[in-house]
Amino acid sequence: MLLPNGSMIKQDVIDAFNKAVVNPENLDQNGAIDWDFVDADIHLDLSKYYASDYLGECLDALADDFILHRS
Repeated sequence: MLLPNGSMIKQDVIDAFNKAVVNPENLDQNGAIDWDFVDADIHLDLSKYYASDYLGECLDALADDFILHRS
């Protein structure tokens, strides 16, 4: 998957995202995803490897794709 600027989203970022969106701790009482918690999980897992800006861009792109294809 690519970011809008053409950069590739690395597989470990995709894996961290996929893990975070199904983590029960990242869901509210109605079962909706709390994107702030997903963002925090991704940063906790990967901030030592990637810049925060890159992770934020990846989260935006992955979340948009997730929402689009989940509906």
